[in-house]
Order: sequence, then structure tokens, then C-alpha cells
Amino acid sequence: MEPRRVADLKAARKRWFSRWLRDWPPLRLALAVASRLLAPRQPVGAVGVIFDERGRVLLLEHVFRTDFPWGLPGGYVKRGEDPRQAVRRELEEELGAQVEVGALLASEPIGLVEKSTHPKHLGLAYACRFVGGECRPGREVISVEWVRPEEIRRTLSAFQAKAIALAVAAVRDRRSPETMTAEEAGPGSARPER
Repeated sequence: MEPRRVADLKAARKRWFSRWLRDWPPLRLALAVASRLLAPRQPVGAVGVIFDERGRVLLLEHVFRTDFPWGLPGGYVKRGEDPRQAVRRELEEELGAQVEVGALLASEPIGLVEKSTHPKHLGLAYACRFVGGECRPGREVISVEWVRPEEIRRTLSAFQAKAIALAVAAVRDRRSPETMTAEEAGPGSARPER
């Protein structure tokens, strides 16, 4: 049989199976269950680089972050939740603060270091603007600090230091953060992990 004919037969079989999946509810249910059981799962964390009207960035000392206690506010994205909404929710829960969540600054895999207790996950960092609220430490926060980016003395994770550098560069150059690369942002002003 010629190769073109073989390819056509394979495509016809796939189309037939696809129609069965769409049109027969029990088969569609079986596929949905299999997908939920077999699809890869990866936790996603979202943080916000939050500036106030004086150009200071918000840093928190977290109770449950054992590798880098000081860092940006945020937390895990719940199943089906928009990551931007997760940042807003976490800020409200952790501090009683309201923020305007803007552009995605960075996205990368977050690995483990010596004292990590979190799982490997995908990290997302968003540019944010403080809108209102108290910024008072809640159950998961020990202390709150507003600091000018160039004066950060806390040791932050490399990902969070990079996110701050990208946000600062975007503000400095009046550019949209999503169009900038880490190289364009220049060296971070926050101390990254060692």
C-alpha cells in the first residue's frame, strides 16, 4: 500500500475515534477520568512585586518559607484560579492589603535548595501597585518592610531578585515589563541567593 494511502487510513481512524469521544458520553467520561489521573501536575506559585507611591517595594518575613524567609508576598495558585487573582487573594489574606496586579514579569521553574520545604514548582512574578489596606502581618507573616529596591539588604531567592530587577527596569525605562529580558533589566539591586 502506498504511503499516502496509509496516512489517509490512519487519519480516518483517528477521526472516527475522535467523533466517538465527542458523541458518546460514557467514553468522554472515561477520558476525563483518565486525564485527571494521568495528566502531569505541577504546583504554581505567584508573587507580586508591589510598589508604593514612593517607589518602595514590599518585602515580607514569612513563617513558612524556610529557604529564604524574606521575600515578595504571594503563595500557591489554587486549582482553576487565575494567577493574578491568587496574588490579590494572598495579599488580602496575609496582610489585609489591596493591590492592582499588572503584567507578568517572570516565569520559571523553582527548584530546591538546602532548607527548602516547598515542592519544586513553577514561579510567576507580577508587577503590582499598592492600592490600599493596612499591610499588617497576618498568621503567615512575621514582619513587613517597605524598602527602596537599591537598599534591599535581605537575601532573596534568585527568582525574586530577578523579578524586582525587571520591575525596577520597567519603571526606570517606562517600558512594559513583559517586553523586557533579564539582560535588558541589568543587574538586580536585590541580593540573590548564594
